[in-house]
Amino acid sequence: MKKFFLLAAVVGVALTSCVKNEGVAVTADQNQITFEVAKYKATSRAEVAYPTDLSFGAYAYYENTLTPGTHSLYIDNAEIVYKVADGRGYWAAKSETYFWPTQGHLDFVSYSPYNEDATSPAVPKISDSDVQQTLRYEGFKVDAANPVDILYSDKAMQQTANTVNYGFTGVPTLFHHALAKLNFLVRTFRLDNANESPDAVTKWTVTIKKITLSGIYDEGSLTMKTTNVHDAGATTVQWANTITVVPYDVWSNTSSQTTKEWVCEQVLTTTARTYGAGTADVAQNYFILPQALATGIQQITVDYSIATIAPGGQEATVDYSATKNFSDFPAVPAWEQGKNITYTIEIDPMGDEIHFAPAVVDWENVDGTISF
Repeated sequence: MKKFFLLAAVVGVALTSCVKNEGVAVTADQNQITFEVAKYKATSRAEVAYPTDLSFGAYAYYENTLTPGTHSLYIDNAEIVYKVADGRGYWAAKSETYFWPTQGHLDFVSYSPYNEDATSPAVPKISDSDVQQTLRYEGFKVDAANPVDILYSDKAMQQTANTVNYGFTGVPTLFHHALAKLNFLVRTFRLDNANESPDAVTKWTVTIKKITLSGIYDEGSLTMKTTNVHDAGATTVQWANTITVVPYDVWSNTSSQTTKEWVCEQVLTTTARTYGAGTADVAQNYFILPQALATGIQQITVDYSIATIAPGGQEATVDYSATKNFSDFPAVPAWEQGKNITYTIEIDPMGDEIHFAPAVVDWENVDGTISF
């Protein structure tokens, strides 16, 4: 059996409060509600602009100063798109024009991508019973063949007008990733044994043919809470996961599981490269339901071959298949929300090299007679 290693690295999502200095300009009507949009970028603890070719959904709740503590629905799952007018871009509702009320304030919650069907599991449900302090995804199932990045925004509270922050103008809309993301790099530990045997060099060609993920939970629910901030002026507040079963930022999952395969004959080098790079099905940015990892549940199987050229020129190719538990790697005990996790698969073609255990059998005494 050859040696097959799996290394993991994880990048967390930054929970900062600034906005990237790019983006939205005001419209001609300063009373129209517009949005300043960004999503967190995990690698730099900063934000990146939301893609202008996508749209997101928004809810707004109105509190009148004459009846404090009572919130009514003001914007109901409006599709927010990027618009350009007079050469300037801004984010606003696609079909209707919403204006700021003359008194009171609005609280906003947004999600992505937009879905016209508000009952869809991909659309978060916002509780009215506790003044919109609970956000839920209920029975959401990840499409294993075509997973989609789903996002939810911080709650923007006590908003009364479009505000300008570092070049943005509108309602602060800071998105977080609700799912986790996997990437797979592959490499070989060596291409020959020249360092160990300079006078008898063996060469190898290692080819990965398929990577299979199995036992992945693909359906679950998520409940998050926030605390409303009153009398503090316009501000944003974050949502926190309420799950207490495990000490990780994951979803509560059902028993539904799925598999995912990447099939590509990729010859390895000693430099780690993305598996399937340049193909239509690359093992990169694969969105999955956040979940804790357990022995015998989430597994990875790698099918590969090793072609060997011995010092004497003899050639042979052998196929292998190896399976490991993701839970065997303590660096990543769970696939958590907003985490960008990269696994590096490393194969050592020398592996369990054939060794010899010499011993000498004692001579057997045999007497013989030679006659002439």
